[in-house]
Amino acid sequence: MMRHAILWAGLALGLSAVPAAAQCRAPANAQALVNEMAGQLNATRTASGLPALRYNRQLSEAAMTHACDMVRHGFFAHRGTDGTNSHQRVLRAGFNSCLTAENLSWGYDQSSQIVGGWLQSAGHRRNMLNGDAREFGIGVIDSPRGPYTVLVVSKRC
Repeated sequence: MMRHAILWAGLALGLSAVPAAAQCRAPANAQALVNEMAGQLNATRTASGLPALRYNRQLSEAAMTHACDMVRHGFFAHRGTDGTNSHQRVLRAGFNSCLTAENLSWGYDQSSQIVGGWLQSAGHRRNMLNGDAREFGIGVIDSPRGPYTVLVVSKRC
């Protein structure tokens, strides 16, 4: 139980401590959305015989930064406006990654819609169930067209 309390406290701190995304706004339900997504992600992994992923603030920073970039510049893609991919953004956030995978969502404000949609896509499901991944981060930024959500899963070198 204490482990879950620490995870959720870390998620709360992660949403409020992302300087790169400071000019972007998280939706009012961001904390609940992130908590629910984390629970669904790890429930799916454990049901598949995989270890639960640990929350990582640096991965959330990379996710928030990319979500903010997409909102600010009106695009939806894995490559950022500065030409970076998810692995480069994770490294830039200070996480020494040997494995990085990223899922994107746009326009959905319910965790079941986001995670459920990813699970219906072979590539996104593969990212979520990557047996080598050990940590995750989530970024959610609001926009007039609906929230942009980024999930990053990774493994340290």
